[in-house]
Amino acid sequence: MVRYLFLYTILLLSLSFSFALPNVEIPFLKLSFLNLQEDLQEARQEGKYLIIMFYQEGCPFCDKMYRVTFQDKKVKEYFTKYFYMVLVDIKGANLLIDFQGKEITEKEFAHRHRIRGTPVFIFVDHQGKQILKLIGYIPPQDWLIAGRYIVEGHYRQKSFYKFLREERKKKYQ
Repeated sequence: MVRYLFLYTILLLSLSFSFALPNVEIPFLKLSFLNLQEDLQEARQEGKYLIIMFYQEGCPFCDKMYRVTFQDKKVKEYFTKYFYMVLVDIKGANLLIDFQGKEITEKEFAHRHRIRGTPVFIFVDHQGKQILKLIGYIPPQDWLIAGRYIVEGHYRQKSFYKFLREERKKKYQ
């Protein structure tokens, strides 16, 4: 009986992980032990920025990000060069170490950042300070603009939405 319960538990865990992420390659996705201090330090050492993607199982817009935006060739190349992305489940009970070294659950961390729906992306600087927060599905061309906004330092002079409008205008001129 105990053996079957153990096997059943392992089966459920493996199924839950297989539904969390579709079977797609996201080269800038960092396999993390949810120690954001270590993830940030590693990104900083490699000259990259860190993105936290808040997600939840069954989220259709998260799935669309995985299958459309993150599969775009230009997105893969650019974000692999300049970013690491870490996933945080907004309903998750896994322990996470935040940027200040405090141990809390994924769910508590999401709540602290006022995350209610998914996906939400928080881009942080090399000190762990939030630079940009984006909500919802983002098409590849806008995702690339967001990446450039961070990497090129435009966040120091103007809002993301002003930068986005300017970049879209350039495309249609």
